[in-house]
Amino acid sequence: MTYEELIEEAGAEMGIAGFAPDEDGVCVIASDIGEIAVRGFKGPCEAVLLTAAVTDVPADAGAALLEALKAHRGFRGTKGATLSVDPETRRFELSQYAFLEELDPDKFVAMVEDFATTLVNVRERLEGASLAGAVPEDLGGLGLGDFIRV
Repeated sequence: MTYEELIEEAGAEMGIAGFAPDEDGVCVIASDIGEIAVRGFKGPCEAVLLTAAVTDVPADAGAALLEALKAHRGFRGTKGATLSVDPETRRFELSQYAFLEELDPDKFVAMVEDFATTLVNVRERLEGASLAGAVPEDLGGLGLGDFIRV
């Protein structure tokens, strides 16, 4: 199945008429939680990438960055997605990819639904972080004992 066929069939399953990638292989799913961009990558390992803006990085980001790192640790709070910061927009961004050969329309729709749930959960976690500016003394199970001190 090609990327274009996957997107068309998944779009029909999600009730999005005419869902198709543009000339750059990108299409956007818009909802009340924001936009999820979908991009296809051609080559020896064809892949599908989902990305979405989570929330702005606050000017006083100490606690928010700590929450982001805790959420991302071992992918536990992100369900395998990658949490990063876009340096140009100063926004936290969530992304996740899957190899095209592993997807069919049902698996892709499930991936989008799981990604949307993760987006909401990570957004709530980061927006709820106390932005007092200082790193809290209680690191909330960050597990610093797991790190090697050099």
